[in-house]
Amino acid sequence: MDRHSFTNESYLLEHLKKGSTAAYEYIFKLYHRELCNYMSAITGDSKVAEDIAQQTFIKIWDNRDKLQVEENKLKRYLFKVAYNLFIDVQRKKKKEFQLLEKLKREAYLDLTDVDTSLFEERLRKVEKEIDNLPEQCKKVFILSKREGLKYREISEQLHISIKTVEVHMAKAMKHLRAQLTSLL
Repeated sequence: MDRHSFTNESYLLEHLKKGSTAAYEYIFKLYHRELCNYMSAITGDSKVAEDIAQQTFIKIWDNRDKLQVEENKLKRYLFKVAYNLFIDVQRKKKKEFQLLEKLKREAYLDLTDVDTSLFEERLRKVEKEIDNLPEQCKKVFILSKREGLKYREISEQLHISIKTVEVHMAKAMKHLRAQLTSLL
């Protein structure tokens, strides 16, 4: 085979369709660099561009016997195949990104569900331990922590001394710490 005859595109394609590795090599050498530059301009990534160019030539070789290229349109055909491969890669990346985002959302929701249920369980235990406090101690604790009253206001409302309020609060805190240490 005369390589100079490959300058005739019809002759080149005819031999490529017959499985001529010389014809394939000629096409590769003629268009590879230009195809890489084109894809690099589109992708902005020379490695991705090289991969797409390689995939283009592999696809051309694998489908050589079915090629339907208009006369003098081989370059255009190669660039169209490369562009379509690029679009396929972008679609795949988009699907992967969407799947990853979905998994992140689901993981976050699972995590917040666990956190919420854990929080609710801890809250129930704290409530239970508050209910287990002696009656006067429980009243002082609730007025202080839930109602936000100051010791003086609690003292006046329950008709006890501020010192007694302090003793009840210390007793409540000590009991709760002892009972809930493993919880937190």
